[in-house]
Amino acid sequence: MARMTGQTSLEQLRFANAQLALFFSRVSEAVVGTQEEIQMLLPVESALLSIGALLDQGLQQTTDRETRDEFVTYRANLVRLQRDLNNMQQAAMGRSTRLFAREKHLHAARGWCDASRATQ
Repeated sequence: MARMTGQTSLEQLRFANAQLALFFSRVSEAVVGTQEEIQMLLPVESALLSIGALLDQGLQQTTDRETRDEFVTYRANLVRLQRDLNNMQQAAMGRSTRLFAREKHLHAARGWCDASRATQ
């Protein structure tokens, strides 16, 4: 039974790494947080949650070489994902700042139009 559980855990870990690899292959190095990128994160989130549950059960204590190797890949993927998510957050903050500036400009233009109409 332990081998079956270990094999299932290894398969889940491989699946999580495959989901991360798929996300990385579909998203350019310059992630910006588009709706498409965010949608592609949904299966990644699910895979991360399943691995989190395995970690809660102590999978990281395994002595199985294949599983340990898969953890090395998983860790590298998490580091890259963290970087990409940070880039997405920075891009979103930049867009938010630009939208706020445009909103201020529109309010100023509206005020100018209102004032112009009032003087006619």
